[in-house]
Amino acid sequence: MSLAEFRYVKVRGPPLSPESFGGREPKLRDVTERVATEVHQVTAVELFDGVHWLRKEVYEVAKEVLRFSSYEAHEGVTFTSAKGAWLIVEEPKPVEPPLGAPRDLRYVAIETELSRKLNLGPIIIEEEFVFRGFKGEDVEVGRVLRHRYFVAAYRRDGTPLSEKELEKTLLWKNYLSKPEVLNVLGGVSTFLRKKLWHLERMNKEAMSKYKVVWRDAAKKFVPAIEVSGAIPDYTVNYVAVSSFEEACYLMAVLLAPRINAVVEELSPWIGHVQPRFIKYFKIPKYDPRNNTHRQLAQIGKAIYERGEASVKEINLIDELVKVL
Repeated sequence: MSLAEFRYVKVRGPPLSPESFGGREPKLRDVTERVATEVHQVTAVELFDGVHWLRKEVYEVAKEVLRFSSYEAHEGVTFTSAKGAWLIVEEPKPVEPPLGAPRDLRYVAIETELSRKLNLGPIIIEEEFVFRGFKGEDVEVGRVLRHRYFVAAYRRDGTPLSEKELEKTLLWKNYLSKPEVLNVLGGVSTFLRKKLWHLERMNKEAMSKYKVVWRDAAKKFVPAIEVSGAIPDYTVNYVAVSSFEEACYLMAVLLAPRINAVVEELSPWIGHVQPRFIKYFKIPKYDPRNNTHRQLAQIGKAIYERGEASVKEINLIDELVKVL
């Protein structure tokens, strides 16, 4: 909803110091000659979380899509924090069950970034505590190009082990219980964590098979589809969806120029394409009976398969999003 319009004057120029003027006191003209101004007509727009400023030309392009979304996005998991305590170096290597360990489980030898720094050598743990994940730098338009491995004392439903359960594992006995590792974990922020082995935002949604993901540090949506259940880290934001077709639909929508015109307007002030941004736009839940939704899903699938979007596809997406 548009609330008001006003003129916004943006002043730009280099940093100024006494040395910039040869050590003398500058005159007003000396300063004004070094700055440039841009004048914009700005519209104040009320969105779900408050009032935002958009240049009038951006508002005119995007006003049809500025409504409340049916989708909710989340920030990824902190498995790349804690000085590399969780992030595995290279790939886990399958090994035979150690002496005395249950033989009905699978085991792997791993090194984490932290264990390598501490010269702990290869560590044998249960394979069930190894997860696949990815970072923002691994995300390109359409696809996640690279996956990484990390350890976590969690079940596959996103719930953490209890202290008693953890103490029975090789993950604890061979790695997490070591004093030098506990010292690192104890020095990490306890925000959203009740126990040392908990990870922020590690939950069922993060483990969902189908997700639409995008880089957090960007000027616009850089969306991709994840179909393997791999877990995004905190440099990635994501929406959990119920099917591949729905993921294709939502990814295509997030590529619409009229949506990204707004994101590009807001991201320089904030520095990130935050999860809440998706709530600014009219994005209905995917309906396979809706012809427009199906067309967007088809385009999204083609982009996913190629790993890139053509200008023609982007333009068609923009027209379809306008009538969602």
